[in-house]
Amino acid sequence: MTVFDAMMDVLFADPNMASDAVYTPPRGGATVPCRASFEHGDKEWRFREAGASTPARIAEVRASEVPLMEEEGTLAIGGRTYVIANATQPDDDRLLWRLELQ
Repeated sequence: MTVFDAMMDVLFADPNMASDAVYTPPRGGATVPCRASFEHGDKEWRFREAGASTPARIAEVRASEVPLMEEEGTLAIGGRTYVIANATQPDDDRLLWRLELQ
């Protein structure tokens, strides 16, 4: 285990940083319990001189907990269920899934 892995374990175990969540694949199947870091923010849309903001819901889940994350699957956090619109692994080591939720 690397120092970064150990740091991620500490962060995702902290109840102030991450919450219990459940991933369900898009065609059903076995659910996967995991921990998710969840944030609300705004997504900026720009076209030439015009722009708009829309609410964005972003979650990060460790790939060690959910090895395969599929778009159109769902992530349930805190009594609410969100559809995964986009799932990427932006970090170089592919340790986290970054999810855009609807």
